[in-house]
Amino acid sequence: MAITIIGILILLVTVRFNVFYSIKLQGAVKKLVQDMKYVQTVAITTKDNYALSFNTTENSYQAYKVSDGSLLKDPYTHQPLNVNFNNISQYQGIDISSVDFEGTSILQFNWRGTPLDGGGNALSREGRIVLSYQGINFTIIVSPQTASITIQ
Repeated sequence: MAITIIGILILLVTVRFNVFYSIKLQGAVKKLVQDMKYVQTVAITTKDNYALSFNTTENSYQAYKVSDGSLLKDPYTHQPLNVNFNNISQYQGIDISSVDFEGTSILQFNWRGTPLDGGGNALSREGRIVLSYQGINFTIIVSPQTASITIQ
């Protein structure tokens, strides 16, 4: 009887941790998607190219103006929009597993909001970013031309 009760308790704890892991990862995905939309909006309003550059080794990304490399300011903190999941307590452990925008790890937006690869060429296929945490993965997909974002 005691073994059965212990087994049930272990099962409940495991389920709760999986829910926690999923919520943590969903928060990181939402943050990244918001930053992507912000960079696109800035590109449209300023009529200039802006980009997000991803570093999968450091689990980080930064936003900058393509013409001069100046970092874009975060609209909330007014600090450079440079996010490192390893250095933010609520996102620690989250991995940027892979990034693919036509073979580059850079997503640009032109003045029309069109997504471009790191070389400044319009995407001919979907761009993808995969975030993972504790065996759970989410893929952020950026559609060519429209830049619509879906999450799988």
